[in-house]
Amino acid sequence: MWWYDRPVRGLLLLLALAVAAPALARDPASEAVLADLPFLDYPEPHRIVVDLAPEGASRALRFIVDTGASHSVATPRAAAALGIRVRRQKRDPYRRKTLLGRDVQIAVDTRYSDTASRTGWEYALLGGQFLAEYVVELDFRARRLRLLDPDRFEVPESVDAADEAVMPLVLRMNRPAVELLVNGRPTLAMIDTGAQPALILSGKSADTAGVPAGSDPRFQSGSAVGPMLSELRRVDELKLGSFTFTDLRAVVNPHGWYNQVTPGGSVVGYELLERFLVRIDYERRRVWLKRNPDAPSPTAGKPRADLDGAPPPAEPAASP
Repeated sequence: MWWYDRPVRGLLLLLALAVAAPALARDPASEAVLADLPFLDYPEPHRIVVDLAPEGASRALRFIVDTGASHSVATPRAAAALGIRVRRQKRDPYRRKTLLGRDVQIAVDTRYSDTASRTGWEYALLGGQFLAEYVVELDFRARRLRLLDPDRFEVPESVDAADEAVMPLVLRMNRPAVELLVNGRPTLAMIDTGAQPALILSGKSADTAGVPAGSDPRFQSGSAVGPMLSELRRVDELKLGSFTFTDLRAVVNPHGWYNQVTPGGSVVGYELLERFLVRIDYERRRVWLKRNPDAPSPTAGKPRADLDGAPPPAEPAASP
């Protein structure tokens, strides 16, 4: 009868439109958001720092969010700031309650001292062992981190929107990595929120991709285990999913980079990630990127006010 035909036709039309429309990643429902944490101010630039302390806690529980760290780790002084009484002979991790109702396990490095770090850089890093239990959303534009329930939200398998992309993840020791094209050559690179530069390559990876050495002098850059020799080179083209960057300056470590789990020691860092809204789905091994049109251009670790000046000063940029 006609009064049945009309709603049926309407339903079919809606289904046809849904199929024809570009696939978009949906925003998570409110019940999927387990934590919504603002980025806190921090003396060093390009750090994601959040406070995981439970409501009403007498002490802050501040960490640098570091997807490039396999576990949560702290230097002795940073551990003391978290309320940890460091014992040199203790080998198992310390525990602290968080606002998620779940303890964070923190390894404290006392190999050289139980009072300070060997390099002079004091840090507490929130690593992959903790983060991998969630879908991690990094909103650089709003300066917030959201931890999403993987049972209530997932990164889609694919999207069609021009400003979005989904890429498969490779997980190694709780560290996420994606395949890039550097000058057309496939390169597996770790997604490392603990590294400032847009792109870091080993000397071998840079040479394989045909990234020529530049005229800038070599300089010392920092890592959790001390300084290392680096240089700046120009990459003609970098492809990250469906996104393309040209004439990008990369930090190249001629002798490699300590403790990187990707074969070529390559890293995608803060200054490239901040160009997107990022969701890392550890369980399903997918990452979703949505372009942030207001983001500044990547600068390969140089201070943005000094793009044509001297190489960047030594500062800790690597994750343990």
